[in-house]
Amino acid sequence: GKKSAELVIPISSGDYPGVSSNCIEHFRQESPDPLIPLGWQKITDSGQRCSHITAPVLHFGSAFRHPHMFPNIIAMPMPPAEHLSCFEKWAMAKTVCKELTAMGEDKEAMLLFGDEFGFKWEDLIPQVVWRGSDFPFLAKANPLLKKPQFHERLINWPWSQTEEDKMTKKIGGQTAFNAANKKLKLYRVRKRAPKQADVNEQILSRFTKAAAVESLKGQYIHLLPRWKAVVLTAEAEVIAKPNTLPWANMKFSSYVQDGRKSSALGAEDYKDWEGIGFATGDYKSHKNLAQYKYHIDLGGGGGTTWDGTILKLAMPGMLFHHLTPTKDYIHDWMKPWVHYVPVSSDLLDLKEKFDWAESHRVQSKKIADEGTKLMRHLTSPEGFEQMYQQDIVGPLRRVTDAYQPVSVNQSQTSRRTWREVIQKIEGDGVFLSVIKCHGSSVHDCDEGGGDVLGENYMKNTSTNGPAKLRSLLVKKSRIKFR
Repeated sequence: GKKSAELVIPISSGDYPGVSSNCIEHFRQESPDPLIPLGWQKITDSGQRCSHITAPVLHFGSAFRHPHMFPNIIAMPMPPAEHLSCFEKWAMAKTVCKELTAMGEDKEAMLLFGDEFGFKWEDLIPQVVWRGSDFPFLAKANPLLKKPQFHERLINWPWSQTEEDKMTKKIGGQTAFNAANKKLKLYRVRKRAPKQADVNEQILSRFTKAAAVESLKGQYIHLLPRWKAVVLTAEAEVIAKPNTLPWANMKFSSYVQDGRKSSALGAEDYKDWEGIGFATGDYKSHKNLAQYKYHIDLGGGGGTTWDGTILKLAMPGMLFHHLTPTKDYIHDWMKPWVHYVPVSSDLLDLKEKFDWAESHRVQSKKIADEGTKLMRHLTSPEGFEQMYQQDIVGPLRRVTDAYQPVSVNQSQTSRRTWREVIQKIEGDGVFLSVIKCHGSSVHDCDEGGGDVLGENYMKNTSTNGPAKLRSLLVKKSRIKFR
């Protein structure tokens, strides 16, 4: 009620926590691999923490996977409709949202379990498939990771080798000397033997692609994970025997330009890459993807893929789960080697795990089935209630039960109100209230007046005020951890 003590809970939202801390920077620099900082393991062993602040923060997005990286940050359901909005609908109506139902007549449904379309394990295509956006990866935590730039050196370096290497070192099955000869003779061969010319063009194309693979593997450690996947795919295509599928099929189907997602295939930005058979691939619908035996949920901006994991767990194929420095709330329901096969952030063990899956097909099918079974359960009324209690009610209850009002804890804070505590940490003019709720009902909130944004702001706010203001409250949060 209005006369009760305050309850102040820090919340945030975003791809991953926007913390301001030297901890991540300091320990990342100890390792040559920006994906796997050696210092993070040292912190784990020593029991140190990046944050010494004990107040919990409910973060609606991806949070750090390792317990020593800000252990007070709790991963909550992400903002998209198939996550947080679904929990809101469950809280209000005890109904599982349409997005988390099996695909069929309802266009909003997202999950494809396979049974609805008659997909069987033995008929699935034995490739690791992925389609998605060319997107950054944990940019603040891993600024050394980059997207490669296309330049002529990627494909022309074989001609700068020593004369001996030009004669002996094979690239894509050909030496530079043989490739040069085929290129010189191609015009004459085209006139007298068109079919042979086609073969020679394919050989030269393979040679060029292999040269680019060799070049990019030299900078592999600094590539974004999704570009690592692209390189692994190109390498698989180069070494694949005639009339056999390459083991990997991970390509960009889209990219983000001016805040909008556009098709990567045929785009000007990827024209040079496509010229050597690199990077881009055709768009695949959920139904197309479900026909493959192996999937991977490559992490994006926040280190995870908010939708991809649940979509691919539901499909009849098996999931290779990309383990990165961050995790989502849904990951706590998944068990390695039960619901998925884990792969490292740098993907260097992906081919090995694929080979294992192909040589252990009974176990692979069982893991795939268990993943599908888990998603069926979690999206059932019984399963969703369990998620609601564990991922919404549980964290909120623990936070509220542990909270100690400033009024009963003045001896430790030397401050009389919670506002004074925050001002001491942040300074004046940083904390901003946009809405005040009293807890009697979901509609019991004051908008404007007093120390809220003010009447002029409220006049310029759309009619869906409370929802918009709650969103703004998250966006305006500027609590930092030192």
